[in-house]
Amino acid sequence: MEKKGLGYRFHPTDSEGLTFLLRFVAKQEMHDSGFITTNIDVYGKQEPWEIYSHGVPCADDDDSCYRYFITKKSNTTYHGEVGNTLGSWKQQDEGQPIHYNKGNSSSSTPVIGCKRRMRYMIKDHKDDGLWLMKEFELSNVILKRFDEDRRDYVLCAIKKKPIDTCPFEMNYDSDGTDEGSSPEAGEPSDQE
Repeated sequence: MEKKGLGYRFHPTDSEGLTFLLRFVAKQEMHDSGFITTNIDVYGKQEPWEIYSHGVPCADDDDSCYRYFITKKSNTTYHGEVGNTLGSWKQQDEGQPIHYNKGNSSSSTPVIGCKRRMRYMIKDHKDDGLWLMKEFELSNVILKRFDEDRRDYVLCAIKKKPIDTCPFEMNYDSDGTDEGSSPEAGEPSDQE
């Protein structure tokens, strides 16, 4: 992957993230500039900090940025936790529908998938609750058009929460939004 210029960051909106996943499922070129890692099992035996170290840095100040992975989804149902070695990913919400949009957030646009927020919990460990993940899954209406072996993939965005924030705050992004709060994926950003 080529080195991007100063101020460049990869921070797709929710619908853009699902578009990258759709291209992967359809065996098309993702056009992600190499920022999405596809050969890591997020739900396997590695801890979040090990998985994160295998991801591609998405900005100059990468310590506070998500890194993106396409992985097979967990066989565990989402009624609580998905386990790794030391701890487990605990689901923080019931999942939110993601609408296809090009700038508007009208509920009349079609639902293309959902997003679940998770927190990595390790009892009596210094990193308890510090690792965050957003898991994106395409809708069944879209997935039924593909072979069964292509339907089991999700896009996961993982980052370590900055230490200076409240341990159990649900707001993963600094401004409380995901859609439309950043430049288009792969475009330069202003220094914040």
